[in-house]
Amino acid sequence: MAADKRFLVKSIQKKKSLIVAYCAYTNMPLVVCDPETFSDQVFLFDTESQLQEFAKTYTEKKIPLKGVKYENKNFLAFFSILFNIGVNELVFVSAGGRESLELTDLVRRPDFSRLPKEKQPVSNPELQLTGLYFMQEAARPVPNEEKPQLADLEEELSANLLKARYILPIELLEGPESDAEKLKNRKYRLPILKTKNGDIFQPLFTDPMELGKFNKGNKFKALAMPFGNLSKLLIKDSKGFLLNPAGFHIAMPKPLLDGLQSRFETEGQ
Repeated sequence: MAADKRFLVKSIQKKKSLIVAYCAYTNMPLVVCDPETFSDQVFLFDTESQLQEFAKTYTEKKIPLKGVKYENKNFLAFFSILFNIGVNELVFVSAGGRESLELTDLVRRPDFSRLPKEKQPVSNPELQLTGLYFMQEAARPVPNEEKPQLADLEEELSANLLKARYILPIELLEGPESDAEKLKNRKYRLPILKTKNGDIFQPLFTDPMELGKFNKGNKFKALAMPFGNLSKLLIKDSKGFLLNPAGFHIAMPKPLLDGLQSRFETEGQ
């Protein structure tokens, strides 16, 4: 690591707090792809006024931003979370200007490779990243012809939806059986979410962090599930799944599940 980066790292570690630019459409950090390096970046600020100045450009694009403040004691947890969403670079905006830093120069990437595969946490950074980019663009209240990148983003998102393993929350029923027996005999309930117009969707998650936002009282167990098995777990009257409902909240209706599964089977032949 270059000497100037070491100085930057030390200055960050000493800060009392930082403000992170969040996108209102995803309830997650704004992610920006640098046009020259293609690094996937998040932006951090010392003051709210710096964020507001930065946000003007995005307001013009109809992408509303908000600031989320992190205290020093929560820095490590926040920076570690960024690995889950595929971010690799941090951009710090201060009175002195902008400075960038590789995420791995500041925190170590979690390594679960020594754990048995069945005990490794479900993680989908590629899906998280493409989902964030897609929703940042798709949710803008402008005609689709003013969104030239949308088709490519949707294609990339679809590919990552197919490859992912998901977390399905389940509520085990009461009874003398072990958890394994209840799972085998499907003695569990699947939670639902209702939209304002009464449509029923089932919550689905990309990783334990997103599940935790939903599972506040630890009521639900986590069931790992490949894309190909999702349709089998749709309950009566369910329109489909809502992926990361407290995050980028991407709807996965049954026609999408069937269409992508059919495409996957065709391409695999």
